[in-house]
Amino acid sequence: MISTIYTVVGMTTAEDARTIKDSLYLVAGIGAVATEIIPDGDSRIILKHKDNVELDRSTIEAAVQEAGDYTLA
Repeated sequence: MISTIYTVVGMTTAEDARTIKDSLYLVAGIGAVATEIIPDGDSRIILKHKDNVELDRSTIEAAVQEAGDYTLA
């Protein structure tokens, strides 16, 4: 299973992580989402691709931005 890791600016709390996860699960091709909040650092999302589907960064970025005041670094 392919995985992709993105740094997310603005994801600092567990609530932020839940909000972003909920938005990302609506994107076709995503099989699983994990988050890693790093205090005073760069928080990350880890995406597992369904059936090794290639995910488009702009689609991921749009879903993250739709969740709130978050951006991919």
